[in-house]
Amino acid sequence: MPVATIDVITPVWNRLNETRNCLVSLINYTPDARFIMMDCGSDRETEKLLQELADRLDERALLMRDDSNIGFVRAANRGFARSEAPYIALVRNSTQVCAGWLEPLLRFASTHPEAGILVPQLSPGGVPCSEPIEVASASFAAMVISRQLFLQVGGFDEGLDGGFWCLRDYARRACSKGFFTYQVPGPVVVCQEEVQLGSERRREETLRQSVALFRERWGEGGDYLVHVPKGVEPELLRQKLDVLLKGARHGNSYLVLLPAALCKAAQQGGFAFPHENVKLIALPRLSTESAKRRIFEKIAAESPGIVPVAAIDGMAFPWSDSYLPFSELSERIRLGYP
Repeated sequence: MPVATIDVITPVWNRLNETRNCLVSLINYTPDARFIMMDCGSDRETEKLLQELADRLDERALLMRDDSNIGFVRAANRGFARSEAPYIALVRNSTQVCAGWLEPLLRFASTHPEAGILVPQLSPGGVPCSEPIEVASASFAAMVISRQLFLQVGGFDEGLDGGFWCLRDYARRACSKGFFTYQVPGPVVVCQEEVQLGSERRREETLRQSVALFRERWGEGGDYLVHVPKGVEPELLRQKLDVLLKGARHGNSYLVLLPAALCKAAQQGGFAFPHENVKLIALPRLSTESAKRRIFEKIAAESPGIVPVAAIDGMAFPWSDSYLPFSELSERIRLGYP
């Protein structure tokens, strides 16, 4: 069989009906794919299902087995090691895809070689978007990575939590090699919240260790509130958002307060949504200074520790005596610290 366009990896541990629904949807709606099914010590009925599907798919399937439940991340890494295609999809056995789920991801990847990790529109839990947007991490429910990324970064860190922090770490490792994570709009992929296994005490300890290791590697990130005054041209705003995008890739979060007309210009220009951690907040056109101040105070109360930033050097931040000039924020981002 010629090398497939994509290898689809699905770790499986029991959940017979969900596994059947997942794999049937993948087989029906993922053309030109090879299916790598990793059986992690499933019960007899699930094992039989996987064997039947593998037999039916013949050369389009690779069935791997382990005698015990080695965990999702370890199983995924074993599947990655056996992949050969230009793209690799990882899909939980509780997820169901639909017609056309993959095509938008591959189209975007074909014109954006920096897109190392791609996430479909997920329900529930996805970031609503009408155009591709950079995100801080992917999802184990369904994600696609490029072979070029895998060759440079490898698989997931099996010492992390097998969830949120593991995914964020992988996205940061990808970013360090020049690959970014995008959510791409398209047909909705339906997923389920995963049941947490093991004792609560052990999960809490794993989480604590994962957070500590992540922060040791990458730092904590900072929260910033950037004020853009009237009179700023859209092109200058674009340049400043490009700077904030680099900071968001390093784990920072930015709220940008700006005039409504400038926010609209950014939306029309297609640069209003550079990253999920860069959010533009339009100030009402006819609001008074006291009303704008209340918006600032509400944000500051909801986000203790957020740092005000004046977007234009030489102009003060209007509602706080303590603030950073944008040039200092840019230098922080350049040096890679919060």
